[in-house]
Amino acid sequence: MRRALRQFFLSRPLWLSIPVLMAFSVAASVGALFLLTEIMGLGYPPSFTRSLMVATFAPLLVSGPIGGFVVHLLREVDAAHHRAQHLAWHDDLTGLLNRRRFVEMGHVELDLAQRQGLVLSAVLLDVDNFKLVNDRYGHAGGDAVLQALGRILPSALRGMDMSCRWGGEEFALLLHGVGGDSAAGIIERLRQAVAQTAIVAAGQSLRCTVSIGVAQARRGDSFDALMRRADDAMYSAKAAGKNRVCLAEAA
Repeated sequence: MRRALRQFFLSRPLWLSIPVLMAFSVAASVGALFLLTEIMGLGYPPSFTRSLMVATFAPLLVSGPIGGFVVHLLREVDAAHHRAQHLAWHDDLTGLLNRRRFVEMGHVELDLAQRQGLVLSAVLLDVDNFKLVNDRYGHAGGDAVLQALGRILPSALRGMDMSCRWGGEEFALLLHGVGGDSAAGIIERLRQAVAQTAIVAAGQSLRCTVSIGVAQARRGDSFDALMRRADDAMYSAKAAGKNRVCLAEAA
């Protein structure tokens, strides 16, 4: 009950939450007045009208400002909780999920896909020649590249897919409902989008490329095994000349 009331006041605008709080206060006061007169056997003497007015208007005067403060405080606490949660789950530089949260969700998504017989693909991508970018443009240039990828990845994927900064200049993705050539086709379009995007770093425009590995989940796969096969495919893309998509072998 307490949780339901808290959610009610958090999800309604202030102009609705405060009157509801005030109505609760008045109802409680009036109800208490009626109950007291019945318990004491007073009936409804002439002074009852005055008491009823006090029981009605006093809570209105008190609960208005107090109710506004309480609702405001609840929303501040809720907003602080969401900010803390966002910081705990997301990478500061790119705004994507961080590795820890991605792995937590990945285990859940893979388990669900295997229980329901759904297709799931994992993707790992690495920025080509990232050290040269840092050497030429400084770490600010490297950060600009990573931030650009943080914008490109979500915009190039579907709403149901997940993307994260895996670590350093590596990024990881989960694609729902596609595998094999279909997944590789989506990722190929992503690779092209990265290669065609002009990135401003240290006052200069540069372009970068990525090497990408794609692996479709097999029956009985663990999440770690799935990500290892995507990682192997990514290194195959590197070995084959970079700036390409490699698909892990099917079962």
